[in-house]
Order: sequence, then structure tokens, then C-alpha cells
Amino acid sequence: MKADELRQKSIDELKRTLEKQRVGIEKLMLDIIQKKEKNFVKAKALRADIARINTIISEKKIISQEGITQEVKQ
Repeated sequence: MKADELRQKSIDELKRTLEKQRVGIEKLMLDIIQKKEKNFVKAKALRADIARINTIISEKKIISQEGITQEVKQ
């Protein structure tokens, strides 16, 4: 997933996507252990997606907090 696509989603949508990605990587790792899957690059891509989603969730939380503090200061 691209960061631009993720930034357009709400925090709730991002959390649902994050949960799907976590389930996906868990299943993929089981498949790799059971030798059903040989492509380790997929796991790397899923981990990168998870990190990207977590980063964007953090960004959105910081932005929402800064918006509240700036309103109070004004």
C-alpha cells in the first residue's frame, strides 16, 4: 500500500487495515514454516506495510492533538 492511499483513510479504517495485515503476516509466516510458501519477500513487504500504517496512525494522532492545543492557545 502506498502512504498517500493510507493518509486518506480515517484512524478506524487504518486500524482495521492494520489488523488485516497482522493476520496476513501471521498466516504467511505459518505457511513459510510449513513450507507451503517460499517467497520471503512477501513477509518483508507485509512488515513494511504494518510499519507504514503504524506511522500514519501516529501522525494522525499528533496532528489531532496539535490542532486541539493550537485552538486553546488562540
